[in-house]
This record gives sequence, structure tokens and C-alpha cells, in this order.
Amino acid sequence: MAQSDYSWLPLHQQHVAYTLAHADSLIAQAAEVLFDYLKPGPLELANVADGDLAHVTVAGVAVLPSAVERFAADALTQLRAAIEHTIFVEVEYQLGRGLTEEEARRIEMPACLTEDDFKKWLAGRRRLELEPLRTGSVLAGRIRDLQPYHRRDVDQHPLRVLAEHTNPTKHRTPAVAATLIGAVIPDWQDPTLVLPTGEDRPLVAGDVLASGPRDKYVPLSIWPKVSIQRPHSGTWHVLMTELGEIEEWVRTVAIPHLILGHRDVDALPPQLDTTVGHVDLPAALLTAGHVPAATRSSQHIQADFIRDELAETLAMHPIKSDPKVIRKWIETLDDVEVLERHDRLAEPASRRELSGVDRVVRKLIAEASQ
Repeated sequence: MAQSDYSWLPLHQQHVAYTLAHADSLIAQAAEVLFDYLKPGPLELANVADGDLAHVTVAGVAVLPSAVERFAADALTQLRAAIEHTIFVEVEYQLGRGLTEEEARRIEMPACLTEDDFKKWLAGRRRLELEPLRTGSVLAGRIRDLQPYHRRDVDQHPLRVLAEHTNPTKHRTPAVAATLIGAVIPDWQDPTLVLPTGEDRPLVAGDVLASGPRDKYVPLSIWPKVSIQRPHSGTWHVLMTELGEIEEWVRTVAIPHLILGHRDVDALPPQLDTTVGHVDLPAALLTAGHVPAATRSSQHIQADFIRDELAETLAMHPIKSDPKVIRKWIETLDDVEVLERHDRLAEPASRRELSGVDRVVRKLIAEASQ
């Protein structure tokens, strides 16, 4: 694989690589707390008889650690800061001098819903007195290109969502997150089973998740989801998905476009270690990881589930292996390695090729034994 090229990042804009990495580390911290919250199961369930029916209800919901909301809010604030700091530095660079306190207050990233609103923003706070922000300037054009009003679904635009999340966080309240129901999946289809559908909202004690005849047993898989509420729409969105999509847009679209006017470059890596000092940032970028925190979180959740599944699959093979040896080997694998071995096994299984499954299982058992 060809080495990434970050030579497009000018010296005066190198600060943004650190800000993006810091935002990613905050998302990773939110994911870590969230994983520990979800792993034991945050829902307490109860079976409630109701005549000939029985209902699976929510008896209680574990309190979501406040760190989840605050890490998320901090990450979103840093992502907005990455954009606004980039604009600030670019204005100073083009002027060839530092900004006065009064001039500095004119620098921000708008999130305009109409072109008229953007024109008013350009003219406001005496921004037109700053040459880099005058109508027709290169930087003003790049800021215009990123505005939400260019999309039909303006409320879904990442910049609109980012602005709406960060405005309350900075001035009024932390981000609002809560536990909702993600899915209720029966082990088999049963026409007598009723799975209520309705408003996507935080779970509370007494909520009914499934209903059916009292004399019938249908196992259910119940998946909670921790979501964040968008202030402007009131809608709920899976927290890690929301953070991941905004981070991706800022890192791969907004920052390159503000600096270059396009995004056709190698995006800055999210996994730059900010806990150590880097004498040579370009060299450090070349060794930084490319997997954003939201993706790493998803991999971690999948791998945690797959570890048990993989151990059971290998233990069931006619080659009788010591389950402790199998388990110890699996625990030495990182998340990516677990997923790779699962994919290796799933490939022939998806084709119902039993001989292929057998070959893969034998190789995995041999790997564990070694």
C-alpha cells in the first residue's frame, strides 16, 4: 500500500492535526465508558401477566454515566474549534500579522441555512474590513462552499448538526444523551408476538417491549442503544454514529477544503498520539493510525461478542482442544485480529461449504495450540 502524503498541510496549519487527534481521543474515551455501561446490560426486564397475555416490560434502566455526555460534548466542541482555528490562522497568515482583540472576535464558522444569511454573515461584525473575508475572496468562497444551505436536507448537514450540538454545550447545557431501545429481535418469527413500535424516545420503567400469549415462550434478543438528541430537531441519533459522522466530515471534507479548496488529498490520520511531543509532525503523521474512534468502538463491540462465539465454535470441533487453551489464545488477539479470523470462518460458512469451514477451524485450532 502506498504511503500517505500529507505534504498538502502547510506549516502554519499544522495545529489542526493535533486538534483533530484530540477530538478523536475524546470520542474514544466516550466509547470506552459507553462499552462498560452496555456490556453488563443496562436494562432490567420483567414479565407482566395481563389476562391471557404476557408483556416483557422495562423494570429499570441503569443510569448513564455523565462522562459519556461530557466526553461527547468536549469532542464536538474540539471539532468545531478545529474548523474555526483553521479559519483564524488562515486570516492571520494572509494578512501577514496577528489580529487585534476586536478583529479576532469577527472570526467564526457560520452555519447558514440560506444564501442571504451567509451574505449577512459576511457583512456583519465589520468582517468586510478583513481582506481575507471580503466577498469574492478565496477563503470566503471556501467557507461558502461548506454551508448547509447547499443541501436540500439542510437540517442533516454535518455543519448544521455540529453547530446545533455545540451552541447549547458552550452556552447553556451539556449534550443530552439517553438509553433507547435499538431492536427487539425474536429467535424465530411468531405471528402472535407483538413488538410495539412508536416514538423513538428514552426508555423508562413500565415501557412494553414485547407482548404475546402467556402460554407461549419466544426467546428475544433486546438491544439497547445510547443516543444523543439534536437540539434543533429533537430527534435521537445513535451517539457513536453521530460523533463518527461529524468527525469524518470535519477531518476529510471541511479542513482540506478550507486549506486547499478541495478534499482530493489524504485525510489527516485521527490516531496521532497527543500525549507525547513531536519534533517532526510530518513524520509522526506517517506513523499515526487511520481508524477513527467510532470505527474502533464498533470493532471492539463486535469483537467482544465474537470472542465467545469463536471459542464455542472451536470447542465443538471433533478435534478436542482444551477450552482453556482456546480461550487464552483468543484473549491474546486484538479486536482487528478477532474480526479477521471471524471473517475467515464466515466466508465458507456463508456458502454452506462445510469442508471449507472445517479447514478454517482446523487451522485456527492449530494456531491456538501453537
